[in-house]
Amino acid sequence: MSETKYDQSSVDSIVQFARGLTGKSLSEVVNLPAEIENQKNRGNLGLLIENYYFEISPGSSQAPDFPEAGLELKTTGVLKSSDGTYKAKERLVLKMINFETIVGETWESSELLKKCRLMLILFYLYEKELAVADRRFVLEPLLYGIANEDLPIIRKDWEFIRDKVLNGKAHELSEGDTFYLGACRKGAGGIGEALRTQPHSAVNANSRAFSFKPKYVNKMIVGQISESGEIGMTANLTFEEATHQKFQPFIGKSIHEISQELSYFKKGPNHKGFLREIAVRILTNGKSSVSELEKADIEMKTIRLKKNGLPRESMSFPGFKFLDILNENWEESNFCDKIERKFLLIIFRIDADEIERLDMVGYWNMPYLDRLEAQRVWEDTKRRVAIDARNLPKLSESPIAHVRPKARDSRDTLPTPQGGEHVKQSFWLNSGYIAEIIKGLQA
Repeated sequence: MSETKYDQSSVDSIVQFARGLTGKSLSEVVNLPAEIENQKNRGNLGLLIENYYFEISPGSSQAPDFPEAGLELKTTGVLKSSDGTYKAKERLVLKMINFETIVGETWESSELLKKCRLMLILFYLYEKELAVADRRFVLEPLLYGIANEDLPIIRKDWEFIRDKVLNGKAHELSEGDTFYLGACRKGAGGIGEALRTQPHSAVNANSRAFSFKPKYVNKMIVGQISESGEIGMTANLTFEEATHQKFQPFIGKSIHEISQELSYFKKGPNHKGFLREIAVRILTNGKSSVSELEKADIEMKTIRLKKNGLPRESMSFPGFKFLDILNENWEESNFCDKIERKFLLIIFRIDADEIERLDMVGYWNMPYLDRLEAQRVWEDTKRRVAIDARNLPKLSESPIAHVRPKARDSRDTLPTPQGGEHVKQSFWLNSGYIAEIIKGLQA
């Protein structure tokens, strides 16, 4: 039946047919079975689009959805911002990682490249209250092939993931391992999640899938924004090498000297984020954002050291709500999401003359065993919130992380399970742990 609507062997024909969804929902263009219409917000919209709009039944997960055209179909949600623009709701999942087969692949022969070399991406507006079939497609279909400038990074990301599985460390995979191509969690989460075997270790691993990070998807949606600068990677210059090349001329210089060279100055004693803004301008030759960091969803953190080399403070993360944490799994928590990321650490140090200077920079993501300890702290926090939200894990209770207030003042509170209010709290990485991270960057 679908062959009379479009040519499954023609990319142009498939794209043209996909445009029939733009501005409409699936339920507006297809007569759906009653059981689908009544599903409310449950169900996979991507599968519904394949089955009822394109009328295909993809078989082997190794082949693209339209094998004759060499085209993979992806459906993903977007959110509408207050200024009318759209941004990705979540990462774009490409395919499950097969631990058993990836160890025998090269990039050129990889299942990922065969399946996702060319993709047709459909964007629908995510509205929680609407049934999935009633959610409208709000952007033109996007025909996406991996951009030439991104290909070396994505290839290196894939090879890093493959090598980790090859070394029997699939259970240690983290989205922070890589830059554009992530290995995201794809299991049910929680203690009941079924783990998967891996070929070179007796340790079972969480299910993971290849994915593009949300901010990489944003770049697909809006393209390169004019105010973005670029680090300047090439096929022969890695992410890390290009970053160090940009910072090297400024290492050892005072903040005042850097400000003068960049013609960018602190607006006053309460100019928060000034050091971060200086770092961005170093990376981009004066621009206000970094295209590659945005696509890789890398979080930049500035760390200020005292004369003795110890951090001035612990590293804070976004706060949590006492009532919400009780109903969360670790895998869906904000803290888990954050510590799985890659960080660019920009380190400043006070010298013997009390002058603050740029000391070093480096990429870092939390090692596997440290993530397990952070998870333990989170789970202990969840347990203790249910008993007494005023008694949460302290700095002395873990070498990695603790909980303490992060609020405007003592009146900035949230309700607790015990019926009262308590000042807002967040997770922090211990200052001593940050010091160990910095030692690792120096090694």
